[in-house]
Amino acid sequence: MKRFLIMLIGIVVFFGITNGENEARFMKSPDIKGDKIVFSYEGDLWLTTTEGGAARRITNAPGIENTPKFSPDGKWIAFSGNYDGSANVYVIPAEGGEPVRVTYQPGTPLVVCWTPDGERIVYRSLVENYIGRDPNLYFVNKNGSAPERLPIDRGRLCSFSADGKRMLYQRRGNEENYWKRYKGGQYPDIWMYDFTTAAFTPISDYVGKNVYPMWIGDMMYFVSDRTNGVSNLYKENLTTKKIDAITAYNDVDVMMPSTDGKTIVFLQDGFIHLLNVASGEVKKVSVQCPSDRWTIRQKSINPKEYIQGVNASNDGKKVAIEARGDIFVIPVEKGETKNLTKSPGTRERYPRISPDGRTVAFFSDKSGEYQLYTQNVEGGAWTQLTTNLDRMVYHPEWSPDGKKILFGNKDLAIFVLDVATKKLTKIDESNQLKNDEFFWETSDYSWSPDSKWICYSFVQYNRNSQIHVYSLEQNKKYAVTNDFFDNLYPCFDKNGDYLYYVSNRNFDILMDFYEDNHVIRTPQTVMAVQMNLLDASVEVSWLNKKSDRTL
Repeated sequence: MKRFLIMLIGIVVFFGITNGENEARFMKSPDIKGDKIVFSYEGDLWLTTTEGGAARRITNAPGIENTPKFSPDGKWIAFSGNYDGSANVYVIPAEGGEPVRVTYQPGTPLVVCWTPDGERIVYRSLVENYIGRDPNLYFVNKNGSAPERLPIDRGRLCSFSADGKRMLYQRRGNEENYWKRYKGGQYPDIWMYDFTTAAFTPISDYVGKNVYPMWIGDMMYFVSDRTNGVSNLYKENLTTKKIDAITAYNDVDVMMPSTDGKTIVFLQDGFIHLLNVASGEVKKVSVQCPSDRWTIRQKSINPKEYIQGVNASNDGKKVAIEARGDIFVIPVEKGETKNLTKSPGTRERYPRISPDGRTVAFFSDKSGEYQLYTQNVEGGAWTQLTTNLDRMVYHPEWSPDGKKILFGNKDLAIFVLDVATKKLTKIDESNQLKNDEFFWETSDYSWSPDSKWICYSFVQYNRNSQIHVYSLEQNKKYAVTNDFFDNLYPCFDKNGDYLYYVSNRNFDILMDFYEDNHVIRTPQTVMAVQMNLLDASVEVSWLNKKSDRTL
């Protein structure tokens, strides 16, 4: 008996471990009808039950099938697929079968829902949208028909009242925006449309995320980040306007919810969860997706198609390359290409060969945050130089004497690290952005030939960049230019006699005959500042007497 119990426990533990290891995660677009759940995973549609367990793959075409939606009677699944090339809307039996195409148009149609009578499918498409930002919503018969645009200016998601006479819809914005806590001009909002009176009524009044409206009874269930910046499920009484939080996650967003009117299925932390609308109870559904996992299995890839950074040694005999998260050293003429880092689980960036050609400096996220490391160009152990960096970092630059490393970060600051002592010193920082949308980093900096000065540009209040130099001996910065012109890319000549930079000061305006618009053909001019920085004892009087010349 004891022996039998030990064997039984072993079997239970084995299958528990096996199931845990094979539990599917990061599914997309789940939908529910009764005790059935359909979702997209590995680019195919899968079917499981509300009890979880092994899911069954019901499509296996080479392309991608996603956004599946059960029909109201549960007999059909509408989804978006690209069986015939471009994406279009298809319908298959709920248990799987041959797909039937129901739309024939460009614009990347994505299924949104069914009408309550189960006769028509609602999908969104960019077919009439020139800008490609906010799509329109369309009806199409489940058996195929000419598309009919809904009588609204734009829309992304929608849900109907039980009688189909009114509709809640998300008018704009990305329902799964990667910008957390976004409150800009494209924040998602929810409206109601009455098909009988053609009346529009704004429903949401929160400036932020209001997405996935789901009409259940006299309530609207939806997703918002209004409480703590993390997306959770809420419900709003459409009569009293009272809003209550349903879930209270404070780490990972609620994503892609859908409902059959009794249960809401959603994703959180990559796993499927169910919300019982009547009781408010939430449970996680553990699902296994038997698969060969070919997309994530280890394989050999030629990194030459993934090169993201290159740095040559001073003697021109070798090159350090960043490719697919690893650092490679390649001889220019003959020799073996070496993968220095060999770290498939982490990413290494910005390799820089030291002035003597013996060491490579680079950033790696092996500790969880990008830290600065060095390694011999022949290979060997890494030397960690920093331990407390917690922001995105930008290209390191060796000082010419090989004793210090200069780099910037996303906080618009620049730092100097002493390689021997590992002492990190913040040189300067800014609080101005070049452009609110595209330029975030501080990466415009370099060394003087004697390693005693740093030159860099910082954005000023008027969005123009100003050139500065910093003396490491004096621990003091000096402005080389003002902010009247936009000045960029400072660098010293090889002797330190001149500081070169590019200035946007050429306003030789031409008129474009065809466009009837102004054209500045060559706005940038190379400038030079004459100076003597080689003797540290020399007072920097040139800052007031400098000669600023155009080359």
